[in-house]
Amino acid sequence: MEHRGKAKLDVRLEDGSRSFATLSIPWEPASARTIQEAVEGIAALVKQGRTLKAALTTINTGKTAGVPVAARNNSSEILFAAWQSFGQYKVQMSGEIKLETWQGVYARTEKRLKQVLDSPDAKTLLERAGAVWEPGSRGRQIALQQISAMLRWAVDEGKLPVGPWMPPTKIKAFVGQRLEKAELRTPLTDEQILDLISSLKVESNSSRDRDAAQRWRFAFQLMATYGLRPIEIHFLRIEDKGKQRLWCDYQKRTGGGTTKPRTLRALHPEWEVEWQLIERINAGESLPPSGGGVAEAARRYLARQPAWRPMAESGCTTYSFRHGWALRCHTKYPLISTRVAAEVMGHSPAVHTEVYGSWTDEQVIDDAFAAGIRGRVAN
Repeated sequence: MEHRGKAKLDVRLEDGSRSFATLSIPWEPASARTIQEAVEGIAALVKQGRTLKAALTTINTGKTAGVPVAARNNSSEILFAAWQSFGQYKVQMSGEIKLETWQGVYARTEKRLKQVLDSPDAKTLLERAGAVWEPGSRGRQIALQQISAMLRWAVDEGKLPVGPWMPPTKIKAFVGQRLEKAELRTPLTDEQILDLISSLKVESNSSRDRDAAQRWRFAFQLMATYGLRPIEIHFLRIEDKGKQRLWCDYQKRTGGGTTKPRTLRALHPEWEVEWQLIERINAGESLPPSGGGVAEAARRYLARQPAWRPMAESGCTTYSFRHGWALRCHTKYPLISTRVAAEVMGHSPAVHTEVYGSWTDEQVIDDAFAAGIRGRVAN
């Protein structure tokens, strides 16, 4: 602003207080660029630890003042308070997510955020927060998307100053990319799924082991029968329109936008009936907690199961239940088109073909030809 013909700087500090300084630059249109450079220079010096007065002296005279001992910086508390307020907004005000989602899906990001709260600005925060994950990994992408959304919201709400804390419009550079294409994972066969589920110790002497086995058995049955991503077991609902339908409300962010809630279909249908999945969902049967991520929790649980070890050695992961649904769909239900299968799985036909189009081992080829020969049309 103008003050007696000079440019006057009004600074809002992190604790909410204000400070003022007058620059030795005329307040006139021709000085606009000079004023901008001076303000940016003062901001950089203050960030390095100088007081506003010392930074102003340096800018006005060109002489560097001594760097004082920094006062206690409470930016970490302000930043974390913004994160907590963001959670309250998402859960209680906008209703965009459920409390369980905040406590589960966002918990891993919060844990990482606490480790880098002393970052001085948005760019540094995003760089440091993502450093623990591989470039281009899904874990890094999710965490940085959530932190970036929080920063943008907090700036818009006036909880963080716009200068240092407005995140970049695009965070692709912070997420990075994999140097090599992710290795295609192995699908679980029907036999492997049934063997694994039956091996879980639901009759263990330990009540804790029994409870865990029961919860994970239910989770794996859902993942296998409906082709779910691990996290999606916590986003299921029953919609009754004359006929009970199972829906998944999980919305995944992709380069092309956000996926829509979708109706699920059981393959095999008899698994849905035999395992009474609809009835158990309606009854609210307990599932494994989602803290730290369902996929990671499932990986740790399966690593302790002897029946899982040979499957893991062959390349199976917690997503192999979902992969198994896709393989089952195209080998045992060949009349289901790629477009329909992709819709039910919650991704595009292009992604479906890219991910699942290369599963052509000898057994798959033999089965496909056998089915084709049985359906041969006579001349």
